[in-house]
Amino acid sequence: MRFSRTATAIAVFAAVASIATPRNTAAQAGVDTDTVLRDFMVQNVCLGAGGKPLSGRSPLDAGCTQQRDLLPGERLPYHKHDQPSPDERADAPEGYQRHDSIPVPTAGEGIAIEHSFDFGAGEGRRFGAFDAGSDGGDLVILSAGVASIGATEDGGAGFQLFVGECRGTVDATALRHAWIVADLAASQPGTLQGETVARLKDLRAAQQSDCPDRYSAAYTNWRVIPFRYRAAPGQGSPVTLTTLLSEHYGGMNRANADHVERFYFTRELGGTRWERWQNVQGNQQASPERITQQAAWFAGTGRCSHADPPEGGATMVLIDCREWSHIVPASDPDGDAPGFFVKALRERGMAPPFLAAPDPR
Repeated sequence: MRFSRTATAIAVFAAVASIATPRNTAAQAGVDTDTVLRDFMVQNVCLGAGGKPLSGRSPLDAGCTQQRDLLPGERLPYHKHDQPSPDERADAPEGYQRHDSIPVPTAGEGIAIEHSFDFGAGEGRRFGAFDAGSDGGDLVILSAGVASIGATEDGGAGFQLFVGECRGTVDATALRHAWIVADLAASQPGTLQGETVARLKDLRAAQQSDCPDRYSAAYTNWRVIPFRYRAAPGQGSPVTLTTLLSEHYGGMNRANADHVERFYFTRELGGTRWERWQNVQGNQQASPERITQQAAWFAGTGRCSHADPPEGGATMVLIDCREWSHIVPASDPDGDAPGFFVKALRERGMAPPFLAAPDPR
């Protein structure tokens, strides 16, 4: 979606307000519900004369008065990096992780949105190259007003599919109602605020052909808020952006959930922040004392700006966070080639057929 930098949150709510809650009613009204969600999922480019993306410029630049979503296949004029601890800026001046939010054509899911995990700090790690064992990403699927994370890979657990309740063989439809980010059908009328209990299962490589017998329940809520993001040194002042915030609980009840993963999406940058909150009561993997120690250690790193803890449930403490608001220009003056996580899946022969590249014919 193209818009002026001077546009306010009113434009977001005006678009959402035209969407009736039932999906079929929205379709009859001629509203593309996925477009409303896609605008928060995909990072923007700054436009110059003739509507062409400006190299090295980001939508946070003061002079960026016209911008739009990055298009499928379009080269990236900048990257988003996380913020290093202040005492590690000399060793990791560009942060630890790159997190581009790009649209990717697929054979079975149409245009999905890749949110990359590209580590570049540390021995053997390079930004812009897929380092096996550490790099990966999330893949958001948009379908009928639902934004859902359908696949992921990280260095610890490897590549996984997230599937919602399905029967028989896992196909493209199984990914469309899994790790829910937001569901316009479950939102309050005219808003991007709602809640649901998602039922999903993560499938490793050997399990990805058949639908599972059991699913886990995850209470989920989402809402649009203003949120203040920190700026990298020398990149201006902190900035407040209209943000789609989504909370995914480890359990169906907030009162006894093990943890919360919180995702922040903005119209300007797509995926902009992620947090992991842990129940202070502990679990089988960590005692309450260990969780308290981890929370204290992370608070001392100074990697993220302040955020209030999740409300209405168990007491949670923040044990991890990444804030991708450090803008790094592309290496190529013409922009860097898009693609990272999904490209690596395909090159390694790990992508299921519905995540393969579409037939060019």
